[in-house]
Amino acid sequence: MSFLSTYGLILAAAVLGGGSAGGLGFFTVGMRMPFLAVCTAHAALAGAVVAQWLGLPPGLGGFAGALTAGLLLLAMLHERTEEPGGAMGTVFSLSLGLAFLGMGLSPGPKTAALSLMWGNLLFVSPRQVVALAGTTLLLAGFAWALRRELKVILYSRRLAATLMPETGILALFLVCAAAVIAANLQTVGGLLLYGLICNPAVAAFKLARGYRAALWLSAGLGVFSALCGFLAAYWADLPVGACIIVVSSVLVGLATLAARHGRG
Repeated sequence: MSFLSTYGLILAAAVLGGGSAGGLGFFTVGMRMPFLAVCTAHAALAGAVVAQWLGLPPGLGGFAGALTAGLLLLAMLHERTEEPGGAMGTVFSLSLGLAFLGMGLSPGPKTAALSLMWGNLLFVSPRQVVALAGTTLLLAGFAWALRRELKVILYSRRLAATLMPETGILALFLVCAAAVIAANLQTVGGLLLYGLICNPAVAAFKLARGYRAALWLSAGLGVFSALCGFLAAYWADLPVGACIIVVSSVLVGLATLAARHGRG
């Protein structure tokens, strides 16, 4: 593979992965359910590691793990009046336990399992880029087809429950979320992916006004985080996933300062 094609794949993965993660974060943060991103990202890591140990495709295991955790937490959320912090802690710790157990049981070097934890954008494959493109289109199609319903859910989930099948829409959203998380798992890493999902959205909500502006800005800041993180990692010879998260965190700080200055 030539130099240009290699870095073309990396840049395509950064744009698609950052944009889809930022778009996903817009909905999870906007619905006030960031714990879904936390737990599903770590459950995807556990599912991918266990699938790898069983000789199955890590992407399939990551999707199954993320979807299972998301639907479980959604069920618990509808059974309680408060946010299920205790349930989130249980799912979170179980996911990490299964991930490390799978790593411990895997024979031979742990390089492949570690790449699932920390990400491996520099070695992205054409198949992974296709998966990222597919999940990005899936999320975009879902957001467009149900844009009116999603606006109501973002405004008030209680109101949405009286006007539409809110639980079914959230279940469909979790399918899209699981696909996006599984596709990004091997490029950003399961331990860091939550930051790329939520940080661009947090920054966008501080700066943008209106549904469409915040959604586009969240996706754009996700792309910016991924690209700048990759370039910083390449220049300083540092882990790519970690640099991406640092950039996204800096964006939150800058957005906070800008919002305070605007109010002043």
